Amino acid sequence: MLVKFLLFASLLALSQQQQFSFGGCPTVQIQPTFDLNAYLGDWYEIVKFPASFENGQTCAKAHYDLKPDGHINITNTGKGPHGEKIMANGEAKLVATDGSAKLQLRFAAGTPWGNYWVLDTDYKTYTLIYSCTNMIGISHIEFAWILSRQRTLDQAIMTRLYALMTSFNIDTNHFLPMNQTNCD
Repeated sequence: MLVKFLLFASLLALSQQQQFSFGGCPTVQIQPTFDLNAYLGDWYEIVKFPASFENGQTCAKAHYDLKPDGHINITNTGKGPHGEKIMANGEAKLVATDGSAKLQLRFAAGTPWGNYWVLDTDYKTYTLIYSCTNMIGISHIEFAWILSRQRTLDQAIMTRLYALMTSFNIDTNHFLPMNQTNCD
């Protein structure tokens, strides 16, 4: 009983900064074809699910470029709560064998890979990213981002992407806007 209580308390603590829900991950459709080269470059964060590693951040931007080993180099930048520059470097890799947009990423060597699934992108304007991890069969933790090639994104595109997520039973009420004003 003590183990169950400690596990529940740990999950509850995690849930304060990530999107935590009971039950398993929802079934989603990943974009069936993926052109990695078209995906590379700069992407600006428009909205996101809460994530402790982004608390208080503004002006979040991700830059993806190809490494010689075929993995993707990730450079995330932003401004901290006091205007300080924040940077995180990581890597991603394609894991789908069917050509779909199923990737994994990590931000420290030797750490587990996390899911990075592109649910929809047109490569030139927007991308919708989703990640979900089942937690011992009783709950899950999920992350989601809508990124744009510009610091803003047309509301019609946002509405369509929210509807897509809702069709997969993902609660879009968890999205928080990223402040992309007064950025360098």
